[in-house]
Amino acid sequence: MTKENQTDLAVSTEQPNIIPAKIRKSRNISPFWLLPIIALIIGASLFFQIIKEQGETVRITFTSGDGLVANKTQIRYQGLQIGLVKKVNFTDDLKLVKVEASIYPEAKTVLRANTKFWLVQPNASLAGISGLDTLISGNYITLQPGDGDYKYDFTAENGSQIVQLAEGDLLIHLLSDDLGSISQGASIFYKKMPVGKVLDYRFTKDQKQVEINVAIEKQYAHLIKKDSRFWNISGIRANMDLSGISLNIDSLQAVVRGAITFDSPEKSDSAESEQQYTLYPDLSSAQRGIEINVTLPSENTFKVGKTEVFYQGMQVGMLTQMSDASIDSDNRTGKLLLNPSVKDILRQHSKIVIRSPKVDLINLDKLPELLRGQYLEIIAGDGEPSIEFNVLNEKELLLSQPNALQITLTAPETYGISQGQEIYYNNISIGQLVEQQVDTNGVEFKAVILPSYRHLIHADTQFIAASNFAISLGTDGLRMQTPAAGNWLQGGVKIINHNKQGHAKTQYPIYKDQESAEVGITANELKPSLTLKTTQLPNISKGSLVLYRQYEVGKILDVRPLKDHFDVDVAIYPKFMHLLTNNSLFWVESAAQIDITPKGISIQATPIGRSLKGAISFDNSGSGKNTTLYANELTAKSAGQVITLTATDATNLSKGMSLRYMGLTVGEIDSISLDKSNNKIIAKALINPNYMNIVAKEGSLFKVISPEISAGGIENIDSLLQPYIDIEVGAGKSKKQFMLYDKSTRQNNKFSNGFPIILETSDASNISSGSPVMYRGVDVGKIRNLELNNMGDRVLIYVIIDNKYAHLVRTNTQFWLSSGYTAGVGWSGIEVNTGSVQQLLKGGISFSTPSSTVVQPQAKTNQRFLLQIRRPDDSKRWDSGVMAE
Repeated sequence: MTKENQTDLAVSTEQPNIIPAKIRKSRNISPFWLLPIIALIIGASLFFQIIKEQGETVRITFTSGDGLVANKTQIRYQGLQIGLVKKVNFTDDLKLVKVEASIYPEAKTVLRANTKFWLVQPNASLAGISGLDTLISGNYITLQPGDGDYKYDFTAENGSQIVQLAEGDLLIHLLSDDLGSISQGASIFYKKMPVGKVLDYRFTKDQKQVEINVAIEKQYAHLIKKDSRFWNISGIRANMDLSGISLNIDSLQAVVRGAITFDSPEKSDSAESEQQYTLYPDLSSAQRGIEINVTLPSENTFKVGKTEVFYQGMQVGMLTQMSDASIDSDNRTGKLLLNPSVKDILRQHSKIVIRSPKVDLINLDKLPELLRGQYLEIIAGDGEPSIEFNVLNEKELLLSQPNALQITLTAPETYGISQGQEIYYNNISIGQLVEQQVDTNGVEFKAVILPSYRHLIHADTQFIAASNFAISLGTDGLRMQTPAAGNWLQGGVKIINHNKQGHAKTQYPIYKDQESAEVGITANELKPSLTLKTTQLPNISKGSLVLYRQYEVGKILDVRPLKDHFDVDVAIYPKFMHLLTNNSLFWVESAAQIDITPKGISIQATPIGRSLKGAISFDNSGSGKNTTLYANELTAKSAGQVITLTATDATNLSKGMSLRYMGLTVGEIDSISLDKSNNKIIAKALINPNYMNIVAKEGSLFKVISPEISAGGIENIDSLLQPYIDIEVGAGKSKKQFMLYDKSTRQNNKFSNGFPIILETSDASNISSGSPVMYRGVDVGKIRNLELNNMGDRVLIYVIIDNKYAHLVRTNTQFWLSSGYTAGVGWSGIEVNTGSVQQLLKGGISFSTPSSTVVQPQAKTNQRFLLQIRRPDDSKRWDSGVMAE
């Protein structure tokens, strides 16, 4: 055992000193008991909070439960939710719907005895669309707070268009004998501006009148005075009598929902809430306004209480009194009751004018003005205040304006226009016809142009009837001239400016229509400017045009047949009379001109209307007064410029056949006759004076050009439709008689002085008179004729060679037939020789001279040669040539 263990054992065997314990009872509560107490307090607080948040329970009775859903339908006030529907049930008798709802505590102050509840739901009508927000959130209940003691049972109002009275709004009551067209929500207007609404309406206690509750918005409450007067402006008020139709229409909103307006004197105390007023049926009944004295013309259609007064398109008054008409006076006295708002414009130089409605099919927005009938208009002026006025008509108003332009307009008839109608420029009214006088000479109008537009009137200004219809039926179809749509009914005069030259004149004519103005026709009917004579009636008739350089300047008024000629009455439009002189020449205009050249066909045609009606033209290229109507322009201008052509045959000749020089038409055949004594054809040709001195000379050659059609082609295609005469100008002296050559004459003439030779053959079947004589393929001569010799065993062929080729015919020259095609078969193959198509059809003769070191002499005149049937075999190698001596 160790020392340490021995020590522990000694200690443990000793007896300890024990102190007795004292037991004492604790008096503190355990902290664990605080948790239940805190939970109880929190629960109580939450309970009372829930009770508080549930708000006040109200009961509302509805006639219908449409859209009411428990725990969904809200109660709103000024757009904010203040409650919620909790229960929806029927009443005990099942006739009504009882709703229990919870109102939030912060809104419980609205639960007063006079508070009104109603159901808001979507509604569409002519008065407007309301409750659109319910399409998303569903129907809801709203209210209008009232006064009184707290209340929790309510009966809902019928309808959803109750106007709420906001804080500061002025509530007034209007009393009327009947409701008229007024409805809940109708506007209250002051100077055409809405300032309030109709809240509701009900019978008075004695049920003799209707009480209308009106809310005036806070910012406009000061406009209502104790002496204010209210009148009804709703609906449409119409009156029809012999004087016309009087129709008053306010805004569409006023027509559909109704409206009220009022007037307040300046010197009056402000109205108090709940004040009562009388609602008058109209302004005249209200008798509110400024009364002025007026002098009226005796001749008028005014009606007391119906004739209205307007200022700048807005009604401001009414005619309230008017004396009876008297035979001793041209005037009447009367009184106008005007809105006080126009007080400042009632001055010394202000004017009151009689206005009559005017039909305007373009500006249909002026239709109410048309239906209102005759009315008075105030035109503001300056000067001292005044309540005495003379009523002017529009004529007097225009004449009273300083610097207005007064002119006289004349016409043979009215053209559908009358006194009082407007004068227009570009559809803008610039004046008026103020007076009209009619006599045997026509109609005369006094016109006034407004000062601001007098600069539009010049010396060349034209005045045209704007209301005149013109219908004509002719070869060019049905032609109708109508004014602008706006002038169909209102009529009037329009002006047209051209060069805007010169100062305004005192008198102008009125033109029937635009067309008459363009040509200067002021009379109803044109009068003949001259009478033309013609022996044969061309393609013209009454109504045919008269042209000057292809421009219309007149018309043919009449065509009268006489014993030996026709008289044609011609009218030149006044605007173009200066073109008619003593040197004027007239001719009939052709319907079309056709020119055929190798380049093509050119057709120049007049308009179809002119072609059907016909036309005549003129210029001033004549000399002396000439009233003859010529058949065409060339005939007119070629009078006295005639040449004579003599021909042997008239086969290709015709009247009107043109004469051409270098492709230009310089004349035409006027007549063709037979000279029996000489058995010749005599043709008279008219030549344009500009070319007479050029073509009428000695040495000139006149040739008939006609188409030549053969297998080789078509020559002279430009003469295909009509042959013409071509002129080759000579250089001699002046001459007027010439030979006219046709094709055969030209051909015979070409070789008439040629070198003659005679060919002999046994058979001439393949040749004929006129067949060509060829040298190396070139035409150098022609067969003049064929005949048998005396014994009849030979055919003699008389050939003419052109003199310039006569030296090619030598004494040893050989001739052979070259008419068409030849063929031969030999060891070398088949040989085919072809000629021209013309040689195939008409035959022909060729010749050549054998090659030799010695050139034989030139053949003699009428020397005879043998005509071989075939071409000599070695002729292809003959290449000798001979110079002309």
